[in-house]
Amino acid sequence: MITFNFAGIPVRIAPWFWITMVFLGGGVHMADRQDIINVALFVLAGFLSIFVHELGHALTIRKFGLPTIITLTAFGGTASFPAGVLSRRQSFLVTAAGPGIQLLLGLLAIAVIRNFPIPENSLLLIMLFDLVWISIVWSIFNCLPIYPLDGGQMLAAVVGHKRSRLIHITGMVCASAIGILLFWKLGTWVMPAFMAYFVYINYKALQQTLNQSNL
Repeated sequence: MITFNFAGIPVRIAPWFWITMVFLGGGVHMADRQDIINVALFVLAGFLSIFVHELGHALTIRKFGLPTIITLTAFGGTASFPAGVLSRRQSFLVTAAGPGIQLLLGLLAIAVIRNFPIPENSLLLIMLFDLVWISIVWSIFNCLPIYPLDGGQMLAAVVGHKRSRLIHITGMVCASAIGILLFWKLGTWVMPAFMAYFVYINYKALQQTLNQSNL
C-alpha cells in the first residue's frame, strides 16, 4: 500500500490498482521492450486520470467542510467521507465533480496535442493519447445511470434514496442493455462481464430493499 498526502488529503494506493492498470493496458500480451514501455505509459496515464477523478470528488467534499480520504484500488477508486451528512444537492455536486474534472483533463490533453509541437511517436505523445482515451472514456462510463457508478449515485441524489427500487431497476436494465450491445458489437466477454457484475450488485440491492419494505 502506497500512502501520501496531496493538498492535505490522505491518499492510499492499493497494489491491486497497479495490477489492474497493467492488465487493462495489455500487460498480459507484452512481448518486447516497446510493449513494456507502452504498458508503463498507460499505467502512468491511468494513474493521473483516475487520481484527478477522485481528487475532484475529494476537493468538493472538503469544500463542504468534511474530511476525506482518497483510495485507489482495482478498477478505480473512492473518495470517502462520513455518511449521511450531505444534502441531496451536495451529494450530486460531489459525485459530478469526479467525472467532470476528469473529462476536462482529457480535453486539456487534446488541446496540448493539437497546439504544441510534440514529436510523433514520442513517449510524451503516446502518454497523452492514453490520457485522452482513459479520461474521456472513464468519465463517460462513470456517468452511466448504473449504481454504484457515479451516474447511479447522481440518479440517487436526484430522485432520493427512498426511491431505491427505481435506482436499482434502472441500473439493472442499463447494465444488461449495455452488456448485450457490447458483446454483439465487440464479441468479447470482458466488458459484458463487468456489466453482469453491476446487474448482480443492483439485483442484490433491490432484493434487500424489497425485504426491508416487507418487514
